[in-house]
Amino acid sequence: MLATLTLAISLLASPVQTEWIETDAAPIEVMVLGSYHFTGGGQDLHNAQVDDHLAPERQAEIAEVLDALADFEPTKVMVELTPEHEDAFNAAYQAYLAGEHSLTVNERQQLGMRLAARLGHERLYAIDQASDMDFEGMMGAAQDAGQDRLLGEFGNFNAAVPVLMQDMESGSVMARLRASNSQFAHDAHGLYLTLAQTGTIEDPIGVQEMGEWWTRNLAIFANAARHAEPGDRLLLIYGAGHKHLLEQFFEDAPGFRIVDPLDTLEE
Repeated sequence: MLATLTLAISLLASPVQTEWIETDAAPIEVMVLGSYHFTGGGQDLHNAQVDDHLAPERQAEIAEVLDALADFEPTKVMVELTPEHEDAFNAAYQAYLAGEHSLTVNERQQLGMRLAARLGHERLYAIDQASDMDFEGMMGAAQDAGQDRLLGEFGNFNAAVPVLMQDMESGSVMARLRASNSQFAHDAHGLYLTLAQTGTIEDPIGVQEMGEWWTRNLAIFANAARHAEPGDRLLLIYGAGHKHLLEQFFEDAPGFRIVDPLDTLEE
């Protein structure tokens, strides 16, 4: 056992430590499209307010987004839906292909189904894992523990979010999606590490809650990666809050390469 551990440490310390994972297989390209929810509302801490995305003007804007995403030529489209709902979702997709289903306003259908149909895909992939986040519990724990610095950081985040939300609530669908994938949205991920510090050593509620968040996103990554084959181009349509971790996992995993949606979603 000791010899095995020593060998593992030696491999990790070696300057050629990555050679054992090199492969001749084509890299799997991954685009994580951070999205706001077309239906409005939602269970996120901050939710963009939206108008009717079934209105003709919005439908035309969505068509422009689909034109841009089609240039990426994804081979698999993956959506924020738990696997137990995948069969029903794909049954609705087949009905849509047959002209027997009217798309709902949800981005899973407006972006996912429409793009998959355009590209001739037989199915879409449900890769989510359900979880909840106890914001009130973490904030209460921070107050009880006198963690003024953390409460201040959380307050600064809440004060800054309206800038992002304004961009996500105005302009075309393309502009809103660009805002959802902006550097500002990316940097907002730091909030989760602020939340991880809430509570005490004896009752580390922040660690526990953020552990669930990291676990959820790791499961999403793994669910997507299990479907991937060499040469694939995966498109993940996901709430923008997931983007940072999902891209990090794919960047760190052997055999994958991240594609920035902002290079596709032109202003």
